Amino acid sequence: MAKKELTNDELLQLTNDLKNSASGKRRSAAKKIGKNEIIQLGDELYNAYLKEREDKRTWETQTEMILALGKIGYQKALPELKHIIDKNEPHDMVTIASARSYVRLKRKDLNDAQPVIELLKTGNFSVISGATSILTFDDMKPSISEIETIISIFDGKKEEEIAIKGYGDIREYLISAMSKWDKKLCAEYLNQFINADNAKLKAIAEDALKGKKSRYE
Repeated sequence: MAKKELTNDELLQLTNDLKNSASGKRRSAAKKIGKNEIIQLGDELYNAYLKEREDKRTWETQTEMILALGKIGYQKALPELKHIIDKNEPHDMVTIASARSYVRLKRKDLNDAQPVIELLKTGNFSVISGATSILTFDDMKPSISEIETIISIFDGKKEEEIAIKGYGDIREYLISAMSKWDKKLCAEYLNQFINADNAKLKAIAEDALKGKKSRYE
């Protein structure tokens, strides 16, 4: 879908909405900036986020602002995102969003999975979730060695590290991403879920083996 070209009046309205007293207005503006990749409002968006982060009650708005910063490629946000990631909160939407945007800002190109691998090695549930989801959301196709490393990292994790009741199973993102990958590299990983008791993972794995993606942003 083509990105909408906004008029000067619409851009001004978004700028004003980022400063609106209503959190819903600020959140909607951030989402629109990210969806339409309005890079010229990067500074305004980031400054709005810096103010927003002072109020923990508005985590949903903070999440949308962080995701938008990643989508527009706002590199100045990297130190802030790294700070959030380093706190490594285990069950936190702001942390998940930060990991997603961190990968988008750090990778050298669409298929560079090194930032993903970096976060998989050090992160708790939220960081791992954010980093892994980008693999499928953005249809990333890592190199052979990167795919092998990602699978090895997941194989080495305990189930309670990547699957938590009420929060989800991060493997759903990985399996969905594999729908776009060379099946010779990931068939063994996928096949372990075909005869498993987990019906959801089984269905996603069956789709992936057919080249069908299951998870979208």
